[in-house]
Amino acid sequence: MIAESISILSLLICFITIFFAFRQHGKLGLFVYSAIIVIVSNLQVLRLTQYCFFTSPVALGTVAFSTTFAVDNILTELYGSKIAKQNVWMSFFGYLFFICLMRLTTMHPIVCETHCINLHDEMRKLFSPSFIIFISSLISYVVCQMFDIFIISFLKKIAKGKYLSARSFVAMSSSAFLDNVIFSALAWIVFAEHPIDFSTLWSSYIFMNYLFRLVIAVLCVPLVKSIVRFHLRCK
Repeated sequence: MIAESISILSLLICFITIFFAFRQHGKLGLFVYSAIIVIVSNLQVLRLTQYCFFTSPVALGTVAFSTTFAVDNILTELYGSKIAKQNVWMSFFGYLFFICLMRLTTMHPIVCETHCINLHDEMRKLFSPSFIIFISSLISYVVCQMFDIFIISFLKKIAKGKYLSARSFVAMSSSAFLDNVIFSALAWIVFAEHPIDFSTLWSSYIFMNYLFRLVIAVLCVPLVKSIVRFHLRCK
């Protein structure tokens, strides 16, 4: 249960950070959180872990990244879709900027100095991501975040501002499913040098991972509701 305990602790830290970032800095705090999480989750995905309820290893990053949909819902609910979309684009360009700078860092000539720390090879492996994974990640991020914002906005109009918990869950669960499908299809079929068959794609990369993200979506609902209530109470 070590992997499960660490993931639960990671999710709890994300929840606490979201709450206090919003409490202290409002929407700007959530903007900063989203930008950091997009970078962190795309680095975490380079590591695998083994959960007792999965037969195959699972890429890390899912726990942290799933909370970005909760942030979208909070921003859309309190400030509107325009502000939520700004958050998405800021996170997108923040990650792009980070990768570009770190990639340029790895291109510097190697200095052979025995008395200094030289982690060139380690940094090159870490910050030279597969082009296929990189592009698939960027495309799925923008499309699915925008989809999440659209869904929560659309449902808010239909429900006339009521049923926040249900609206938030529907938006997060549907967006998570779309994210799984788009990223997996692009990375392992469309852009892949050796595409896998659809049955393998569904069973190994989409279905089981989506069940995991569905659980996280359920846990994110109380967070969204509590932050929205906190904001309305303090107005």
